[in-house]
Amino acid sequence: MSFLLEIITPERIAYQQDVDYVEVPSVTGELGILPKHVPLFTTLKDGEVRIIKGKEELFLAIGGGFLEVTPQKTAILVTRAMHAEEINEKEMEKAKEEAELAIKQKPQGEASAEAWAMLRSTLVNLNVLRKYKGRKDRLHQTSSGSVH
Repeated sequence: MSFLLEIITPERIAYQQDVDYVEVPSVTGELGILPKHVPLFTTLKDGEVRIIKGKEELFLAIGGGFLEVTPQKTAILVTRAMHAEEINEKEMEKAKEEAELAIKQKPQGEASAEAWAMLRSTLVNLNVLRKYKGRKDRLHQTSSGSVH
């Protein structure tokens, strides 16, 4: 049994497929959704979305937003959503360094909030990318270790 999952940003529909399970970072903790979940509306924070579809598991990095579960579908409406393969590791490492440097300068007010938000965002992106690369490497080792 599965359910329709949509992940939508202001720019695009980042994901739209039937899935078996989704896990999201709500403001009160990780939240897992299975088919026939009770209707729900909650706030999401920056973090990872984990999706299970059959034997496939994938991760997306998201910005804050909302989750709505209805009998027809589960919708995730967020400020941003990036698939692991869309993440540029070099750009994220550079952004992380810039955010850390900005934080070391002890900015005040909005500048401080922006620096911390950038650091959180880049750390989420890098974590999603590392999980994706780790799975890809394990799959490659499994397939290359077989006898042809």
